[in-house]
Amino acid sequence: MLISNLQPMSAIDEEFSDDESLYDKASEVFLGYTDVAFDEEDEEPTLEDTFIGGQPIWLHEDSSPAEKDLKCDNCNEFMALLLQASAPRDDKPYDRVLYIFACKNTQVCSRKKGSIKAIRGVCKDPERMAEIKAEQDAEVQKLLDEKLRIENKKKLQIEMTKDIFDATKPSTLTNPFGGNSFGGNPFGGNPFGGQETKSKVDDKKAPAQEAKQSKQELTYAAVLAKAAPKKEPVKKLSAGSVLPQYPGFFLFTEQEQLKKVTHEPELEKYKELIDKMDPNEDQRERSMSNSSATSSSGLNPETSKIASMLSDAFFENFSSIVGHNPSQVLRYDLGGEPLLYSGKDDVAKTFKSSGLPSPAYNPSSERQFELQLMPKAIMDLELYLSKLVKDILGGMAWGTIIVATDIDDGVSLLDENHVGYVVEYCGVQWEESV
Repeated sequence: MLISNLQPMSAIDEEFSDDESLYDKASEVFLGYTDVAFDEEDEEPTLEDTFIGGQPIWLHEDSSPAEKDLKCDNCNEFMALLLQASAPRDDKPYDRVLYIFACKNTQVCSRKKGSIKAIRGVCKDPERMAEIKAEQDAEVQKLLDEKLRIENKKKLQIEMTKDIFDATKPSTLTNPFGGNSFGGNPFGGNPFGGQETKSKVDDKKAPAQEAKQSKQELTYAAVLAKAAPKKEPVKKLSAGSVLPQYPGFFLFTEQEQLKKVTHEPELEKYKELIDKMDPNEDQRERSMSNSSATSSSGLNPETSKIASMLSDAFFENFSSIVGHNPSQVLRYDLGGEPLLYSGKDDVAKTFKSSGLPSPAYNPSSERQFELQLMPKAIMDLELYLSKLVKDILGGMAWGTIIVATDIDDGVSLLDENHVGYVVEYCGVQWEESV
């Protein structure tokens, strides 16, 4: 399933959406849930699917990421795919995929930097981009036509109501369907008629002109790309190579729905505090709560409870939100905020202080949150893992994996197949050691 279904509503979609929500409370986040396993389906996953486990599907069979990007930075072994998400953007007319890889040597590499990586891939094939652009234009035109139809219908109803009940217009009452004035014939004398026709013709011409212009620009861009100075060749994964893998499962997606639940007043208070807390203050509060924990004998039960909740405020919020939809394995909210598993690590500090690093391949740009993998994915990926204690303890131990991507969606270099891959920000929040 395309993760484009996971994207927040575009401006056009928002215009068409009703004011009344279908649910008690719905967020802008879209959730991914585990569907059927690969071995239960007759079909293999495709580039348009979003799935966990299995083998990655590259944007071109002869174009894969650099070998070093697919290897663990600690043990130098190839990593296994955790997630592949088809993530086209409304403002980018090309194929776009996000991958998350993790080292399976968890007993040695777990909690170490570079043992989990996120890779973004794009394919800017000019012909394919022209096709996507035409599809997007057609969809936009369809939405605009529908919007115009609804608006005209509403205007017609308003004018008819005015004419029927307006005592100053006797001619309207005598013959509301007469063929002279605007007020007397809302069907024949529509003052918007001439402009509407011209607007429609212009709107229909625009996509074709834009598509033609886009194709010319893309061709020019392709020429420039070929003329660019050659860089040293990067060693890529050889065709047909098989990476270590977990069992594969397709994902399906739905908009997040939050149930109306009653929280303890104390938890509500500290949930609110999360949004206001800056990283330095968080550090001081944790020091205070840790000191309180070590001298708990000097605190009354109520103070001890508050100190404990403050220390765990982010996790309490995480648990509360996930509790509405406990089967979620993926959260997608491009440009939104991640759901932090903990407020105690560098990942939390990065997001609470808006300190996401700029992409090295595009230094003038910035990164934004896009998606995160949730703990339920571990249960599914390790479904067939041996139930021996050593294997369970040696399994994956992260709480969430957060991916942030370049706002400009830039890439350093496209290959001869118009494909490029870059390593993106991947923040891993680990479970606390017991």
